[in-house]
Amino acid sequence: MKFKDRIVLVTGAARGIGWGIAHRFAKEGAHVVINDIEDNLVKERTEELKHQGLNTYGIHADVSKGDEVDGMVGEVLDLFGRLDVLVNNAAVFNSKPILDIDEHEWDRVLAVNLKGVFNCSRAAARHMIKERRGRIVNIASLTGKTGRVIFSDPGTPTWACYTTTKAGIIALTKSMAYEWAPYNVYVNAVAPGPIRTEKISDEQAESIARRVPLGKMGTPDDVARAVMFLASEELSFITGEILDVNGGALMD
Repeated sequence: MKFKDRIVLVTGAARGIGWGIAHRFAKEGAHVVINDIEDNLVKERTEELKHQGLNTYGIHADVSKGDEVDGMVGEVLDLFGRLDVLVNNAAVFNSKPILDIDEHEWDRVLAVNLKGVFNCSRAAARHMIKERRGRIVNIASLTGKTGRVIFSDPGTPTWACYTTTKAGIIALTKSMAYEWAPYNVYVNAVAPGPIRTEKISDEQAESIARRVPLGKMGTPDDVARAVMFLASEELSFITGEILDVNGGALMD
């Protein structure tokens, strides 16, 4: 169990990729703190892991609000005395064409996806820097490099709000890695490509898979395993890295 007794906080962990990451860490022996704004689902997920004999704890917090994030990290520290790994996964989507996105929608997506990474990382790093150790892994996206989702065609929506935040996460990851390297705080990111979650139908999955060189969509566990690699204590000379997990959809 590679992460036995490690304290891991995963944001947006009640469903999709975040749930896959939280579940995988728990199976590897970590004490996993599941964060999300969906209280009922957080309770269901924590109970599910506890029934499997795994260590977990749920905390409600809106990552776009700095005071709630500070409270969440403070609660983790009160409970466990430390925070070893932060995984910034929380995100919201907007698939409208650029000309149809209003200011409120734009601000909300940036607040959760990008400001949320800033809020959580800053709160965690204050502790990690004092301890002179820690791992932060951000969930970026292939779209942060391409400016569009893989299934978009010219003239169709690119998910511009979302792609902009993911590009920002890539830059922020490198900035934090550079500033915090002297304190032994490693900051890296995973950039998933097309990942199949519960929201994607069989028909959609088949259409998307045709655009992927490996001929299939990835799974949340594919992302989770990449996150665990970057969060591992065995990793000693990699920081500021953006690790692609996309089936060959982008080779850069």
